[in-house]
Amino acid sequence: DYCKPCPPSAECSDNTALATIGVPAGYWRASPSSAVLTACRDFGGDRAGEARCAGNERGAKQASRRLEEAGSDEYCAPGFTGPECQLCAAENHYLVGGDECKECAPRAAVAGRIVALVMCVCAACGLAVWAYSMTKWRKERYIGRVLRFADRAVYWYVAIGLTAKTKVLFGFYQICTVLSSTYSARLPPKYTSWTDNLDNAVSIDWSGFFLPEQCLGYGERLVVSALSPVVLIALLMGTGIALRLHVWRTASPRPKLWAEAALGLLDLTPAGLVLIFCFVPSISASIFRSWSCQAYTISPPNEPLEQVSYMRQDASVECGTEDHESITDVAVGFIVLWPVGSLVLFTSLLAACYKPLQAKSPNALTRATAFLHREYEKTWYWWEAVELARKLVLTGFVLLIPEKNAFLRLVVATLVCSCYAVVLAVVRPYKRVEDDVLAVATSLALLLLFLGTNWTTIFLGIEERSGTDDADAVLGFGSLNGIVDTMIVLVVFALVFFLIGAVVAARRVAKVPTVRLVSTKQPPELSIGTGITWHL
Repeated sequence: DYCKPCPPSAECSDNTALATIGVPAGYWRASPSSAVLTACRDFGGDRAGEARCAGNERGAKQASRRLEEAGSDEYCAPGFTGPECQLCAAENHYLVGGDECKECAPRAAVAGRIVALVMCVCAACGLAVWAYSMTKWRKERYIGRVLRFADRAVYWYVAIGLTAKTKVLFGFYQICTVLSSTYSARLPPKYTSWTDNLDNAVSIDWSGFFLPEQCLGYGERLVVSALSPVVLIALLMGTGIALRLHVWRTASPRPKLWAEAALGLLDLTPAGLVLIFCFVPSISASIFRSWSCQAYTISPPNEPLEQVSYMRQDASVECGTEDHESITDVAVGFIVLWPVGSLVLFTSLLAACYKPLQAKSPNALTRATAFLHREYEKTWYWWEAVELARKLVLTGFVLLIPEKNAFLRLVVATLVCSCYAVVLAVVRPYKRVEDDVLAVATSLALLLLFLGTNWTTIFLGIEERSGTDDADAVLGFGSLNGIVDTMIVLVVFALVFFLIGAVVAARRVAKVPTVRLVSTKQPPELSIGTGITWHL
């Protein structure tokens, strides 16, 4: 009866209906009744999206029946299927280079490699610790040089206070690399390419190290990723207990067995806390991504919106189906184990250390948990639990906000970063001035990153609905790259500015006459033994 404008990026010849519009190569749509064409991602390949998504440029009426029967797969090249044609049609195959399918390796062989790698890493770490403990080896010609270099490295690590700085920078990295996956931020490839590579290099996914993601369902990958660190930490704790009991067998007189086992548990607690600190954000993000879905429109224009959604981490699983519910059921259990469990563990350990730390009477527990409180002022010794809660909210819990309200995630993250930066600047929980400055700088840098991501989301929303000119008129930027470049420049400027401030503040503090330790260049922390009240 009447004609409508041709959908963006589509090709419409004479007498073309919605079901028979021409879909060019490099584009895909979820249904013949949809007017929304999705640009196929390259997934690391050079114009791989065009190779996978062959489109349907015929635009002829005779294609209508095939489109209705084949659905979205009609737009895929032979051998590909699924949303954006990102899945291999053949079973037990995975996507390589964005436009090629290869057969998956046997799972038994991959499992053997993973176990062998873990055992080799554990053995290497054990040998390194044993060699470092051999004092007499420092005089040897070759290994002595290595051990003496390690001694100097440890000395400077402690003197500079790198533990706090490493924790602050690592936390900043863990948050800024999830902008695309957690907040659905559509950033230019020149930004996401290197952040995604860094994220993949540090993320804890033992299954994906040897076996491509499409060769193993997301539910199975989640189980492996969440339980393998638990097994590793349990092995560490068991090793500490076994070493203590080995010495206990030859001791005379023998102390109580349970007390010796508890000390063995505390011996390797520092290593366990370091592993939890490294694993929690990435594993928690993987758990919450079970609810992260990519939506595609399937309803015609000017009708109630209907969409079909697929998991971002496993495009073969349609969200809302039984397969997806089985994955989310497993994820709920892992939420209790990792995000909630780690926060409860940190809070409980810090609460148990309250009296000894306030009384300046260190015991075995405070020494074993020093990784959690050593860098903070006595008043703010519990700040590590607050920092963990912030990272869990920004990397995981925001994914509980539905995908249709993805912009609300950015609003929540921006508010959290704003409040945290202000509180951090006021309380200054770290013992070292430069650590306080670095923490405030990274918090402000994160705030700028989230503000920039807000701008890019608004820019793309206006551009898709009204065009680039309207987006330029509203935001003052004519392209997405301009926003991202401005964001990066502001972040670098903030970090450099605060770095200079940290150096100036540290030099000013150093000039104040104070009794300091040679090893750390900091005032000594005087502890009081049990039953003693005063220092002489």
